[in-house]
Amino acid sequence: MAIPKKIYIACWFLGASVQSAVFFSFNAVDYFNFFFPDHYKPEVYVGVTVGVAASAGAILTVLFPPRGKHFTVLLLTQVISAILLVLEVIFTPMDTISTPLRFGLILAIIFLASIVQNFGGGALYDFVGKNFPSFGVHAAQSGGVCAFAATFVIRCVSKGSFEHLHDRVRGFRLSGYLFVALVDVIIIIACFLMIVLKNYIKAKYTKRLAAVNRSNEVSNEQTPLLNSTQAILNLSRREIIRQNFPALATVALSLVISNALFPGIASQFHGNYNCSTHSNLSTSIAFSNQFTPTHKLPTTQASASDKTGWFIVILFGCFSVADAIGKNLPILGIIYSKRTVILNCLIQLVIAIPILLIYFKPCVSSLQADWVAYLTVGLLGLVNGYGLCAAMMLLAPGNPEKSHEEGLASSIGYMFLQTGILLGMAVDAFLVDYVFEVASH
Repeated sequence: MAIPKKIYIACWFLGASVQSAVFFSFNAVDYFNFFFPDHYKPEVYVGVTVGVAASAGAILTVLFPPRGKHFTVLLLTQVISAILLVLEVIFTPMDTISTPLRFGLILAIIFLASIVQNFGGGALYDFVGKNFPSFGVHAAQSGGVCAFAATFVIRCVSKGSFEHLHDRVRGFRLSGYLFVALVDVIIIIACFLMIVLKNYIKAKYTKRLAAVNRSNEVSNEQTPLLNSTQAILNLSRREIIRQNFPALATVALSLVISNALFPGIASQFHGNYNCSTHSNLSTSIAFSNQFTPTHKLPTTQASASDKTGWFIVILFGCFSVADAIGKNLPILGIIYSKRTVILNCLIQLVIAIPILLIYFKPCVSSLQADWVAYLTVGLLGLVNGYGLCAAMMLLAPGNPEKSHEEGLASSIGYMFLQTGILLGMAVDAFLVDYVFEVASH
């Protein structure tokens, strides 16, 4: 059955809003690094905090399903997370508070916002899996990744603008305000569009119930879907995971592989190495200050650091845009089945080889060309986006007789998605801070 465009748009904005804390934390690295000293490693701790909280929120939704109160859960979680994200940007540059206390407060706000928001995310995927299988899941996935790409555009605009400001602290504050303004606008629009979904579902099941009443065949199985919870309670989560394990494994492993390489390892491309030529050494010095706030740099190093920083920004953009393209392709067709989709992870592992070569062979000029980095990271994003979205859509192919099962499968898929992000970040931190650090020496 064809779904009206307004339904797709509503699911799109809701998908963007429930993942806003995640893409905010990824693209706001410069913002946090500017206001906290290097040894605080905000890009690591913020990412880990988001990963842990997002996974916890998604797990809580599976353990305590909304039971027909999807819209109430979504509205409350959206409003709370929007307020918390505003507080996050207000407190980050507030130098009247001691740095350790301020950093701990920011992490606490991010943790709370992420766990609340992703509890709502689990409710969203449970809802679309039941009512708009495949189509609605794709809309939610597409919305999330396109909003992620949109924050990258904001990052570029803000970075370009504050580079020309004399008051760079004011410029970075503007960067943070632009970020949170975009996120909160998405959340506000999503809250209003929930009314469209609610009215559509109410009209749909009112029509069905009227038809049943006319034929005097009303039964418990034909009551409105939003109020029917017994089927959910009777489902075995273990059985659903067993039946959908290849697709669920693909969701988690795709994110483990991509997050193990990006952003951590990718952010160290053209990094701190000592080759024989003076030019390579200069590049090494410039990059070693890449994540150091520019207002702390000597004047002679500022331009080099800014130039290197733009390489990283463009690199991150290649992943964001390619990931967005990849997640929009499955609506045109899925080349995998529910079992063969796991093969997508093997393709990701093949792409990982040149990425690791770029990192481990810093003095091979053919590997260090900018276009090589852009191409490989872009391919990683494209394959990751396609496989992840395809796997999520295969969890809810659209069987009317199994709508509750597909809804719960989508919710479990969202839990695997957030868990994959967390595990990928953990692997990334382990590789960068321990394994590769030791290997480089």
